[in-house]
Amino acid sequence: MVVLFVADPQLIGIQDEMGFPVGSIARWDSDRYLRSSFSRAYQHARPDVIVFLGDLLDEGSKASKSEYLSYVERFNNIFYETKFCKRVIIPGDNDIGGEGADLRTPFKVARFERHFEAIEGVENYLFVDFIKLDIRDHNVEGRRQVFRRMSSSLTAPIRIVINHESLITRRKENIYPVLQLAQPSVVVSAHWHWSQVYSCATCLSDNADLNHWPLKARDMKNTHGFVEVDVSQTVSLDEIMVPTCSYRMGVPHMGYGVAVINKSGQMKYAVLWLPSRYPLLYVYIVVLIIAVILLCLEFIFSSCGSQKRGYR
Repeated sequence: MVVLFVADPQLIGIQDEMGFPVGSIARWDSDRYLRSSFSRAYQHARPDVIVFLGDLLDEGSKASKSEYLSYVERFNNIFYETKFCKRVIIPGDNDIGGEGADLRTPFKVARFERHFEAIEGVENYLFVDFIKLDIRDHNVEGRRQVFRRMSSSLTAPIRIVINHESLITRRKENIYPVLQLAQPSVVVSAHWHWSQVYSCATCLSDNADLNHWPLKARDMKNTHGFVEVDVSQTVSLDEIMVPTCSYRMGVPHMGYGVAVINKSGQMKYAVLWLPSRYPLLYVYIVVLIIAVILLCLEFIFSSCGSQKRGYR
């Protein structure tokens, strides 16, 4: 089973961008980059499931009704291939609020669910349950109650918890009660825009120490090819952090995550790294400036030549 993970595309909005024509050009170029890169990733991976890890829209939390509808239309056009396979979506703070002064509200959540899908629940495909718990630091008890309600929907031997924000990098006392109850095979997150794999040998053990995660971090930015992840363990836990796929996030390494999962409990994970965009844009700007200069010089010289012929 092949899963393609898409993190933080953050389609550029209207309110925070410059006016016409700069803003229009920026949206066009960013959308074109996402459309082209996603299409190639899809053709390469041929996934059974595509998982979106939140922050689909840059201004989803504050968009007007007409703006939001235009963003949803752009999203569906960019990620057109999701029509042909199983799709799982969770929101990020840019979609429904929840970070800093940008408060999460029932209206924002309802709007997201109306145009995409429920922010909580279990999505099953073959031998994997994708668990959407929407875990945050301050809502542990609420998440435990949510999991108890959805536990009857868990039917697969492999459980993957998908969450926009990282879990096992947070305070253990805020996260452990939920993870210990859910017993995930692996956690997949996003939000930070870079690629990491965190391994924790005893994260799911019955450990009274609620102050310490024995974590080992692996930076994936220089890793090419697959890494092995054992999802059959009942005590250890790995969290995969998927990088952003948008060059507008300002990070040098963008990509899509891809996992190949066997029913036996073995999983291989890799990042499909994307080409840089800003260096090429700078080349475009330089070429444009040179072209404008040459056109100006040609106009000046041709005008001077015309004036000389007029004097004769």
